Amino acid sequence: MKKCLITGLTIIICVIVSQAQSDVEVSYITDTSVRPSFEANYITEFQTNFNTKHNKYNWVNLLSLSAELPTETIYNRWKNGSFQIELLSIYKLFQTPIVNDLMGYSSIEDENSPLIAFVLGYEHQWKKFSLFGGLRNLNRDYFSTPYESIFTNATAGMPPTLSTNFPIANFPISALGLHAEYQFTENWTFKSSLYNGVAYDPKKTKDENYNFFRSFRANPSRDGIFSMSELSYWQHKYGLGFYALGMSLKTKGNSGTSFYAVIEQCVVKNEKTEIELLLYAGYSPQKKQRLPEFHCTTFFAVGGYFAGFLSKEKRDKFGIYLSQGEFTGITERALEITWQYQIVKQVAIQPAFHIIRTGNETKNVGLFRFFVSV
Repeated sequence: MKKCLITGLTIIICVIVSQAQSDVEVSYITDTSVRPSFEANYITEFQTNFNTKHNKYNWVNLLSLSAELPTETIYNRWKNGSFQIELLSIYKLFQTPIVNDLMGYSSIEDENSPLIAFVLGYEHQWKKFSLFGGLRNLNRDYFSTPYESIFTNATAGMPPTLSTNFPIANFPISALGLHAEYQFTENWTFKSSLYNGVAYDPKKTKDENYNFFRSFRANPSRDGIFSMSELSYWQHKYGLGFYALGMSLKTKGNSGTSFYAVIEQCVVKNEKTEIELLLYAGYSPQKKQRLPEFHCTTFFAVGGYFAGFLSKEKRDKFGIYLSQGEFTGITERALEITWQYQIVKQVAIQPAFHIIRTGNETKNVGLFRFFVSV
């Protein structure tokens, strides 16, 4: 596991060096839209539990390597297509979480895994319409807007009304399926996805050893299907704004419907500062559904961030995120206070503090993240 992370970090360093060299070289490809691309991201996170002497510390690492190969580089008459791949590697020092919460205080924490296929497939573009087929994760296309992504809480991605209730393609595991997008206008977009009803985890279990190819299992007749659709609207006239409504349907096994809504809006923007607000809600009705015994029926969150809090060039963001989930027989509320600072374009740091109240129990968690991306 450690060797995989070290190898990935070595790749990142090599890419940074090669990019610096390429700045003084003339590329032999003049059309950058058809050039192969590579991206590497590494996040290391130090965690502290302020409430107990046991499970007090942990260290979590996430390495992401992605690449895209336009088909025109293979055959010049094969236009508007691309092969895409993204691989993840996860390592944490201790397997036991520092606290047992329900919504997830860390969006990158999971069990150790040397290599997971996050995305692997082919996408084709026809003017306003695109279609992808292959292995894919829902977070690649949904729940990853700019305002939500600053927060470290896992619910700033997929809401627990989905992640808790259904065994679907949520971080870090993926499933085979199709994803389509149609952009009606510059502002309106419709997305729809169809997945195998169960996302299979390649990590080691009591019954099976680690198997990278387990993610590629698909049996809709046994697992059912999972579908998700979203209608979204982007506007730039009154500051950047994003509004979305979405729903999902899962058949067989733990099955049913779920709905969510997102509102994100910039309310102040000038040369020195930005203030962004967000509202987020999810709902999964209980009636006529086959939810697991422990499930989440409602979720909501409100938050925002202030860019330029301590820097004149808006290189830092100070954010507050308050969330609540209604689970079977218990309610969990969480408050996150975080600050992210972009040291240089490819490097950032982010401390965060979480106050988590599960039923009558309160937990206090501190995180410190370090980001490197190329």
